[in-house]
Amino acid sequence: MPSVVRTAGRLGQELGRVALDLLPSSSALPGRAADFTPPVMSSLLGREVSGCEPIGGTTGTTDRSVLRLRGDDVPDTVFVKSAATDLGTRLFGGLARLGEVEVGFFRDLRAGLDLEAPAALGSRFERRTGRFAVVLEDLAARGAEFVDTTTPLSADQVAAGLSTLAALHGSTSGRAGLPTWLGTNSADALMPVVSGVIGRLGRKVAERDPSLVAAGGDGLLRSYGRWAEVLDRDAFCVLHGDPHPGNVYLLGEPGDQHVGLLDWQAVRRGNGFRDATYFTVLSLEAAVRREHERELLAHYCGELAAAGGPEVGADAAWTTYRQMVAYVYVATTFTSGLGGLQGTEIADTGLRRAVAAVEDLDTPAALSR
Repeated sequence: MPSVVRTAGRLGQELGRVALDLLPSSSALPGRAADFTPPVMSSLLGREVSGCEPIGGTTGTTDRSVLRLRGDDVPDTVFVKSAATDLGTRLFGGLARLGEVEVGFFRDLRAGLDLEAPAALGSRFERRTGRFAVVLEDLAARGAEFVDTTTPLSADQVAAGLSTLAALHGSTSGRAGLPTWLGTNSADALMPVVSGVIGRLGRKVAERDPSLVAAGGDGLLRSYGRWAEVLDRDAFCVLHGDPHPGNVYLLGEPGDQHVGLLDWQAVRRGNGFRDATYFTVLSLEAAVRREHERELLAHYCGELAAAGGPEVGADAAWTTYRQMVAYVYVATTFTSGLGGLQGTEIADTGLRRAVAAVEDLDTPAALSR
């Protein structure tokens, strides 16, 4: 019952914010990232911006634009994220606290982390309207390469990404004094909503393409609310929360690449193997994953311990990895079934890889342990 009350409260809060945002002059931030003005950018950056011009952008769970700036001691270009412009996506983002969490990450956590992630130049969250702004360095100016799930990574690239995740997980392992807004996935106010609709979304996906349903997958979806809490009990570190290929970037030449992490809007406390499993399964074609997953898992465990995290034996790591595939299956089923959060091809590619992993690793049996 407390979780249902939290969900109802969150929904009422976000509906109120959307309503207030419709009033004239209710926000100091523009409704689209491309419409940010020199005075707004000056306020966010803390330095004088005399001009800004949008030179590219995309939209999705957030609205994003690259702005060219003019002014004193300002970068030539910056990357700006703000609340989604589509009303339904905006409401979803508010319920999931995407903007609030990302602003919180860069305000409270980023400075203490030694890992590859974009530098934040300014950020703001408006509690009254739910609008937000995150101004980041333009990674393209550093030569970053951006990918998505339809362009699978190599085993070496995944190993580099696991090193970045291990740096996050190990350095925050058991850390005291984490911010109060940093909760677990299973305790989030949206959990009753997601666990209530995920079975229906799975059936919707099955009607469209039966091959996107794993053997035993229906049981995983129906029991999500129970096993999610169990796997969150060992919440030893800070998680990125959504490290799929579209949320990473590559730096360096092939064979010597670093992998950075983007989109810190789903940050949680949790078990680091959740991030590691999620990234591995969604980044590799199934055949490549089968060939390399044990060595990649061993690599992650070594990097995790070296960064200050727990030492995890091979058998325990393998069991946890098999179990955490269930998160990957739920997340990709939700994304594919709901629609609008990613392109259909990207969403379905991720789900297809999750289906293969559930079946290869017999995740329902691993969870029953």
